[in-house]
Amino acid sequence: MENTKLLEGLMPIDLWNFMVIAVVLFGVCVGVFKGVVLIRDEVRKSRERKKINKVDVTDEIADKVMKQLSPDMDTKFDSKLSGVNKKIDEINRKIDDLDEKLRADKEMLRSHTSQLNDHESRVGRLEGSSRALCHGMLALLERDPALVNAQRAMKSFLIDGTYNETDWD
Repeated sequence: MENTKLLEGLMPIDLWNFMVIAVVLFGVCVGVFKGVVLIRDEVRKSRERKKINKVDVTDEIADKVMKQLSPDMDTKFDSKLSGVNKKIDEINRKIDDLDEKLRADKEMLRSHTSQLNDHESRVGRLEGSSRALCHGMLALLERDPALVNAQRAMKSFLIDGTYNETDWD
């Protein structure tokens, strides 16, 4: 056989090797998939068998218990049931009490929110009034030439928000 090159660096034997490896890998993948399917089916079948066995045993036990029940068992059951009903009533009362407390808390929260809103609007009005008074005072200071330092200090305080003791002299 002659060593002819099919593509750069590839020989026909390389292509045959690739094809054989690809077929083997495909076979392995198919085998693994079939194995997984078989195991899954066996697990399902065993679960179904267990369910069927449990149902049969449960029915037998229930039949035996029903045969042994007596009328006084019914009275004992009724007394236990009334005890359970009392506990349920107690729990319902506690839930009703909690609901009432929750309603009261919601109402109190609404009241406090309303009060806070009222206070916020009052503070806003007070801030506006304070600004108006400061502007009026600044206007008075601007009228008297002897109070130039006081005017400058008041302006820096009102506009820049800085207060220096020495600016007032």
